[in-house]
Amino acid sequence: MSAPPVALTIAGSDCSAGAGIQADLKTFSLLGVHGLTAMTTIVSETPREVRDIHPLPPALLRKQVDILLQAYPVASVKTGLLGTAEHVAVVAELLEGSGIPLVVDPVLSSSTGTQFASDKVLSAYRERLLPLASLLTPNLPETQRLLGGRVDPELSDEQIPLDAAGRLSRKAGTPVLLTGGHNSRNSHQATDILYDNGKITSFSGPWIDLPSTHGTGCTYSAAITGFLARGVDLHDAIAKAKSLITCSLKTSYKWSKDTEQLELRALNLLSPEERK
Repeated sequence: MSAPPVALTIAGSDCSAGAGIQADLKTFSLLGVHGLTAMTTIVSETPREVRDIHPLPPALLRKQVDILLQAYPVASVKTGLLGTAEHVAVVAELLEGSGIPLVVDPVLSSSTGTQFASDKVLSAYRERLLPLASLLTPNLPETQRLLGGRVDPELSDEQIPLDAAGRLSRKAGTPVLLTGGHNSRNSHQATDILYDNGKITSFSGPWIDLPSTHGTGCTYSAAITGFLARGVDLHDAIAKAKSLITCSLKTSYKWSKDTEQLELRALNLLSPEERK
């Protein structure tokens, strides 16, 4: 039996298993990808509250990432919660020049509003990590924070996401997938905007109102990372991941037949050759 492709997630631990490393591993598993983990932060949380955040020592993060990159044929990497500027610097240093596709999900706050990133973390992202990424997957508030919070007052509500995605992509020099959860609530569609080298592509799915759910951004970026590990090109990886996250939200909190259906639908996103 041939070994599966390998993907590495560098992120925080969510004890409720809806976000962070736990969500990433579940997603990798659905896609037939072997998931590796390097933990940055331990978060005591549920979908409704964050009680405590405990960043791990940067030296420990370095040892985790370093040994995994040496021991496994890592085909793609994603980052989630990087709790300190030192965490960001360690990851950038170890991945620079590696040639491994990197998806950066800049987790700057929780779904409940708890802020994870200081100004120093934002600066480290801008200066060290964003230029290394193959794709950035921020939501609109994260994009605006990475841009310094400035919004052109003459822009309409529809123009703001397009403008923000374009500005961040040009500033970082990498494609930006601006996820639509924060700017689609007044419509019936959750539309994500990919700005890639001046070209705009939209990925839409039905808006699904699940107020107690968190970790959708983690799952989405993990799915993209998993498909990239399988050799799927970027645009197709995003389209497949969009289908997966929509299916996941539709079947959320239903643990029997719907869970089996999610697994089957995830497999159906792979070609017959990829399922082997």
